[in-house]
Amino acid sequence: MRTLACLVAVTLAATLAACGAPAELPREDGVALALARDRIAAAARTEERMAADPDVAARLLRRVRAVVATGALEPRQLDEFGLAALGRLRLAVPSLVIVDERGVQRALDRPALTAFLAEAETDPAAALRPAVAAEVDSVLDVLAAAEPGPDSEIPVVGMDVDLYLADLVARVHPAWPALAARLAAARSDL
Repeated sequence: MRTLACLVAVTLAATLAACGAPAELPREDGVALALARDRIAAAARTEERMAADPDVAARLLRRVRAVVATGALEPRQLDEFGLAALGRLRLAVPSLVIVDERGVQRALDRPALTAFLAEAETDPAAALRPAVAAEVDSVLDVLAAAEPGPDSEIPVVGMDVDLYLADLVARVHPAWPALAARLAAARSDL
């Protein structure tokens, strides 16, 4: 009888261990990860252009300052003028704007805007770091809550978690190696 109880306990433990990681993440996690990836990619493209050509950095800074100077972005709760200003800001530097799953601009990333205004001409990586850091935090939070395995599929994104993280590490590493290291650590912990 005791042997049977031990056998049942071992079988139950093995079954529970096999349940482990989900085969697919929930759709809302996929949406969050897709939005984070898109914002990181936009920041990486902008940083690459700014670092390659100081004239691009100066031009983008002028465009952002022109939008900010209208005053439409000052209220925390943006009216139709503020939302229109977000659209213009998004055309200049997409990573300064937070969008919803339909791609509609919803909010201004104020810390990212502050860093951009302060650093755009002198240090493009620092200018865009807050936007990337916020999205890296978002990715890590979603993955920590979901507890996926490397082969867990991400709906909306259309790839597994391991490939998704490898892609993010490759995008983030050139300008923000410390943030890329956090993503790489999460990938190795899968």
